[in-house]
Amino acid sequence: MIALGINGGFRASYQDSSATLIRDGQIVCAVEEERFNRIKYAPGQIPEKSIEWILEKENISLKDVDRLGTHGVTFGPEFENRLKEYFKFRFKYIPPILRVHHHLAHSASSYYASGFDSAVILTVDNSGDGISTQVAVGEKGKIKVLRQYKRPQSLGLFYSMITQFCGFQRDSEEYKLMGLSAYGQPSYDLDFLLSVGGGAYRLNEDYIAPIKEKKPQPHKQSPLFNDKLIKALQLEPRGIREPLTKEYKNLANSAQFQLEKALKEMVTQFCRETKINKLCLAGGVALNCLANQKLAELDFIEDVYVQPASSDAGISLGSAYLASLDLGDKPSPMKSVYLGPSWTEERIFKELKACSVSFKELKDLSLIAQRILKGDIVAWFQGGMEFGPRALGARSILADPFNKNMKERLNSTVKFRENFRPFGPSLLQEDKKDILKSPLKELPYMTITADVRENFRGRLPAISHEDGTSRPQTVCKKQNPLYYKLLQELKRERGRGILLNTSFNKNYEPIVNSPKEALASFFSCGLDLLVIGNFIVEKDL
Repeated sequence: MIALGINGGFRASYQDSSATLIRDGQIVCAVEEERFNRIKYAPGQIPEKSIEWILEKENISLKDVDRLGTHGVTFGPEFENRLKEYFKFRFKYIPPILRVHHHLAHSASSYYASGFDSAVILTVDNSGDGISTQVAVGEKGKIKVLRQYKRPQSLGLFYSMITQFCGFQRDSEEYKLMGLSAYGQPSYDLDFLLSVGGGAYRLNEDYIAPIKEKKPQPHKQSPLFNDKLIKALQLEPRGIREPLTKEYKNLANSAQFQLEKALKEMVTQFCRETKINKLCLAGGVALNCLANQKLAELDFIEDVYVQPASSDAGISLGSAYLASLDLGDKPSPMKSVYLGPSWTEERIFKELKACSVSFKELKDLSLIAQRILKGDIVAWFQGGMEFGPRALGARSILADPFNKNMKERLNSTVKFRENFRPFGPSLLQEDKKDILKSPLKELPYMTITADVRENFRGRLPAISHEDGTSRPQTVCKKQNPLYYKLLQELKRERGRGILLNTSFNKNYEPIVNSPKEALASFFSCGLDLLVIGNFIVEKDL
């Protein structure tokens, strides 16, 4: 049976538009709409181009889809009527529709993908279907909800408020606040805003801009907080062009500390209550890899699975899982994250010729390893595109993590972003214990930070953040054979199989999808080399 899951909608507040296809319980493909339309997060859109690509790839029509899963179970009949109208207009067919709860989709996306038999499932975001946080338990393939927090009792809202206060854009730049937190101290006592205790949290609504029930939140360019918060903090909100002073760094650190405290409180409560020691995470807050590290380090936690597309993009995966279950299929775990478009060598060759660029055949990966060790920054375009916000060796920019100048060079000449922003490594699974400290055996998705061992922090300045952490991807041969081979070449040259790995895009742009986009990005920034399929592109000197 074929289940198609989608995330998206007709309001600008619906973002991370995506589509996922599951056939007989197995994930076949998943992709985000932004990779096709080149609009970051693709707000307010049904994933039309994603659906078209999936149907073409699988050589099926929408009539072959047995169930279409999506969120919005609380939206009333108007949403479904608009959805039916859309599919009738654009695809000339309306598949059977299953609407599910936003947080149930998040829970399904993580629990079924994890392969865990039993797990506590924590889904945390700003809000969806009126809920901001949900604690559930997954056992023997079934999900049972234990607790829900209604909007505006939201950890995502709390973190977004401080993100805005520090001068960043809410619902998209919370990762900047997380990165900035490493440069500060928890000098602001935020208990007045977010109190934690008794296995729960409470957000003080006196400091929030009014949010009416069943009405959208304030516009993204309007503040989520009111003047009471400004008075309580005794600090003015930072303007876009104002410097990031120690006060904002300390506020970022304090917000991160308070978020971690709330998450640890809930996980501790429900793991002890259920006597389950495995944890599944999803929702936008689950992209906070620093907080995920603190949860993984709790002494009673045996394993943690963070859904790699934990943002609302993962709603399409969860909806597809639930639609597949509704059809009677048994969900299978996520075996690969490389679920997006791939390009044959023939098509890449034609694209390169059509763009009139000089290129040559890639004959030996050791040459690429040597170029990286000499200080070149390499764009890497191989295989199926990753599902989720992290590049994991398919659409990546690679560099030498031992180079002390590499972080500044990448931020200023390639990514064009703030210099405090950190980078993470890809490293051979077998080298993890020597370089990183983590209770988890594998860290395959760059969703959980780990401490860099002290004897490597000074030696790996490009991927060691200010607080001594790093956001790693451990790589095994089965996961990505070609990328693994490149890391092996680096190990042969230097003794360690480790690379700086960041996404193949510039600031505020989606990750590249096609060869043309790869070429456009390559020639418009300070990249030195493009390895695309079995070909190498260099810039004329």
